[in-house]
Amino acid sequence: MFASSTFVISLDFELMWGVRDHADVSSYGENVRGVRVAIPRMLELFEQNGIRATWATVGFLFCESKDELIESAPSLRPSYDESRLSNYNFLQEVGKDEHSDPYYFGASLIDRIRSCPGQEIGSHSFSHYYCLEAGQTLAQFDADIDAAVAIARRRGITLKSFVFPRNQYSDQHLDALNRKGFKVFRGNERSWAYRATDSAGQSRIRRAWRLADHYANLTGHHVHDKSRQGGLVEMAASKFLRPFSSKLGRLDDLRLNRITSAMDEAMATKRAFHLWWHPHNFGVNVDENVQFLKLIVAHFAKHRDRNGMVSANMGDFA
Repeated sequence: MFASSTFVISLDFELMWGVRDHADVSSYGENVRGVRVAIPRMLELFEQNGIRATWATVGFLFCESKDELIESAPSLRPSYDESRLSNYNFLQEVGKDEHSDPYYFGASLIDRIRSCPGQEIGSHSFSHYYCLEAGQTLAQFDADIDAAVAIARRRGITLKSFVFPRNQYSDQHLDALNRKGFKVFRGNERSWAYRATDSAGQSRIRRAWRLADHYANLTGHHVHDKSRQGGLVEMAASKFLRPFSSKLGRLDDLRLNRITSAMDEAMATKRAFHLWWHPHNFGVNVDENVQFLKLIVAHFAKHRDRNGMVSANMGDFA
């Protein structure tokens, strides 16, 4: 149990690299472009309310040019059975730099995040690496993480916190992170529907159950004590912040209550509530998404002022 209840936020910061295996600029580019509007608005909200957050960042985004990306990449790359999973296979469509290609580069956004008090830059691997997909190896994961650590260090950042892409990991991957100096990782919610699996294991039933769980408490509040696994501190996830949907907008009161009731449980039991999402989830319907986040932050502020709840990023537990 913590000394006081804790509100933890982590964001999977990946731009186009996080979705390229199933989307492209023509189908998802609007969401990615909108990140450049959404991130400053989120940071403004965070700074106004003393919110600390971890931005788990794909290593590719640190690069200021395509040449730097290629030079920073490891020679040992993932050999997925499904070639579309490897982001290296899309380098031919990447532009020269962030100015010419806002979909694949994000160094200026990283600088913006770093300038905001309480924000931590964590790692989301170098290439958005999928640990449980067929064909890749632990040695390839090691090489990917070495590249992520190196590119962050070049920017003066020592990585402490890690979020696994698609929430895929095993004990071997935790051991590897421990050897490379990481201190904290985000674990998964404690339910069969959220268990780490490859893409083939993401059945329609699991996806439908998770969707319903955003509006009704099907799997519990998922508030957690701090624990250790594989030599790392585990800050397990509590809830994904599902983005606004015009089709489901009339259910937003339920979506909000699902989150705030879990925060109430964390406050009552002196545990942590860990909310996470992707910046590109806010890339469209920015106003609606930011307004919804304001309601969550206001609920935190109420507990902070009345009951001593604290805001923390993942690195605060290192």
